[in-house]
Amino acid sequence: MTAQFGRTGCSGLRLAMIENATAQVELRVLRDIARVLAGAGDLATILQAVAEAIAAGRDNRDVYVYTYDQDANELVLTGATESPAARQVGTLRVAYGDGVTGWVAASRQSYLVAEEPAGDPHFLAYPGIGEERYGAIFSVPIVSRHDDLLGCVTVWATNGHRFDPAEVPFVERVAALVAGVFETERLANVAEMQTRIASGTAELASMLASGTAASSAVEFAVDLARVAVNADLAVVVATDETGSDRMFLKAASVGAGHPMHSSIDSVRRELLAVEQEIRTARVNWRAAMEAMAHAVDGRVGAVVTAPVRAGATELGFMVCYRIGPARFTTVDATTLASFANHAAVALKLALSSDGSSERGGVNWFLRDLSSGHLGGDQLRRRAVAVGLDAAGGYVFVVGSAATRPLPGVPVAAAPAGPSLRDLLASSPAVPGSTHYATTAHQTVAIVPWSGSEGFVDDLRLALLSLCSRVRTSAGVPLTFGISRPVKAVDEFAGALAEAREAMAIGATLDNPSGVFTLDDVGQHLLLSRVSSVASVRDRYTTAIARIAEYDRVKGTELLETVSVFLHFRSQSASARELFVHRNTLTQRLARASRLCGFDVSESAEWFPLQLALKVHQTRRGAEAAERSEVALPGPAAEAR
Repeated sequence: MTAQFGRTGCSGLRLAMIENATAQVELRVLRDIARVLAGAGDLATILQAVAEAIAAGRDNRDVYVYTYDQDANELVLTGATESPAARQVGTLRVAYGDGVTGWVAASRQSYLVAEEPAGDPHFLAYPGIGEERYGAIFSVPIVSRHDDLLGCVTVWATNGHRFDPAEVPFVERVAALVAGVFETERLANVAEMQTRIASGTAELASMLASGTAASSAVEFAVDLARVAVNADLAVVVATDETGSDRMFLKAASVGAGHPMHSSIDSVRRELLAVEQEIRTARVNWRAAMEAMAHAVDGRVGAVVTAPVRAGATELGFMVCYRIGPARFTTVDATTLASFANHAAVALKLALSSDGSSERGGVNWFLRDLSSGHLGGDQLRRRAVAVGLDAAGGYVFVVGSAATRPLPGVPVAAAPAGPSLRDLLASSPAVPGSTHYATTAHQTVAIVPWSGSEGFVDDLRLALLSLCSRVRTSAGVPLTFGISRPVKAVDEFAGALAEAREAMAIGATLDNPSGVFTLDDVGQHLLLSRVSSVASVRDRYTTAIARIAEYDRVKGTELLETVSVFLHFRSQSASARELFVHRNTLTQRLARASRLCGFDVSESAEWFPLQLALKVHQTRRGAEAAERSEVALPGPAAEAR
């Protein structure tokens, strides 16, 4: 390894190491390094001791040891001698390629700045670590025998001192010795991981053999798969024993200060938006696969996917994501396929046991109905088999507990599917001959129609009463979609889709607690249709996209501010709603205007900008802002 030299010409500075002193210091360093390497301890403890050993008790030297975080592509300060930087061990990060240390990491070559570090082209100051006290710096890389970057050792000389010519090559040799510690640590981590995976796999097999609930087994398999392939997020989307599609999502647990936290959380939120589409049955698992790919595009560095398949039956898929640039290997793909098979076994067992008696029930009838698998005589036979009158009329009701609470209302546990079914069955307006299908996310009621014109209105009022009860007692908004009455079995599929669409759109409104028909949410349905046309672009949609991206990168809330302002169209009212000073609101709107390229406070821009905002919010799957007073979408919605 050849050291590169930056600024030189240090005449006039006294040597901190003369020949005899050099030999004595090197001997002390080697003795201390040998003791460190022979001892026990984790990598951080060892590298802290290495930094102190290289300094060898000299008050004119400070030593920093960095480890390379491959996922973040940064060098993390892991060990440091007593200095201002010691307070930032574990938190100070140097970007790959930045500064002297970053350049050394990228080039795999040592680099020396013999005087005036601030004047060197590679030098990059880091405030708060006392760099003004140093007059010279050098850094050497720590690399594996395969030339993989492991970290760096950076040595500083205080003002008035210089480095001995032998010091850089000596620290290079120390770095070569220390590289073995990384390899030992890696092997120990691999062994620990393999033990953990083996133990987890055995536990998963035990869960399958003991008949553990499929949801618990699949959730366990997802988390184990994430750990096994070292992914940041892992997801399974598959059909469960009730016949509905579900998403199981596991994300790496990292602290708020971790550099990957915001990226992982951003992808997680994108995936949860797709999950909301699955919950409302607007997409099945096949459509969800495409939606997820679109949602994470440009946000993840690597993806690996495996089918969840039992024999010839495809039940769904398992996918893992890495935020960083590290790609998945063929071994990772094989490992993921193994856990996907475990998930498939859990689901298949549930379908074979719990699902065997239900396969001919209402849940599977509705699933086959909505998928288009039933028609003609087969449809009528299946309808009769589940107890429906093929010659009678029905109203379809789809209900779901919304995923977000109402503002200002204490929240208790959200009612599960069976509880919602019990609520419907307890209502006097719901006939006892009603048929129900319950999944993890929603309840469908096939209500016999009496034929009277006022039947649907009476049913809506009864459902609104249920919404009010649950909202008051639990603080959870219930959303119901209700279809028009249908008389023919051939109209069942359309009525079910109508009720589900009305419920799905209603659940995204500012006040989701209520009963909705397509007439109530027609304008929002139109927006959802428009929002699916990705090619529609104008200066207003572009402006909203710029603000949203600014919020994502900067962690601000400009889009919510614009949304509230466009709703109230008053700066005073908007400031009160957002609990900010009016000057703060003015500054936010000014920043939004700069991003848009036009004045968002100008009334002529309000309608097209609000339309673009609604399209954006619908495309995102939910309204961005919570308001205390809203204009309700239809007469059947519950008043606050």
